[in-house]
Amino acid sequence: MSPATLSPTVEIPLLQQHLRKALFISELRTKRKSSVLEEMVAVLATADATRHPEGVLDAVRRREALGSTGLGKGIAVPHARSTLITERSMVIARSSKGIDFNSPDGLPTHLCFLIVAPPLERDPVYLNLVAEIVRAVRLAKTRQRLLDAPDFGTVRRTLIEAANG
Repeated sequence: MSPATLSPTVEIPLLQQHLRKALFISELRTKRKSSVLEEMVAVLATADATRHPEGVLDAVRRREALGSTGLGKGIAVPHARSTLITERSMVIARSSKGIDFNSPDGLPTHLCFLIVAPPLERDPVYLNLVAEIVRAVRLAKTRQRLLDAPDFGTVRRTLIEAANG
């Protein structure tokens, strides 16, 4: 087959690139925001995304102190950049009880997407990933499907479908 007849490379959406089973929390154990952040950062350490969870947690807390990352509609996207992270990672966590993330609509957060990345000056991927998450979970039916999903595979498929649709 000549290069001219090869199909063009299909670009994998950012969100899909960052979905890892090892970085998924099916049900958060706590409903306090500070404890939720600790639990999510601990998963980063367990998955070898950082060897310095205390420092990463400090960076996430400092970012959260600047203003809540609760977006509303039951979604929060806490995020931070840190030299203690070697590659961009995302932890997805669910809470059936809900967490007070100081969201603008005052509603509890049920879906959290923690994004951490190295401190690159020009990294549009970081903001584009946040945008893909927001786009994927904009519909109430998608958010409910994510909450009702029995396992990571279903969460993954739901997010990929929503991001591509």
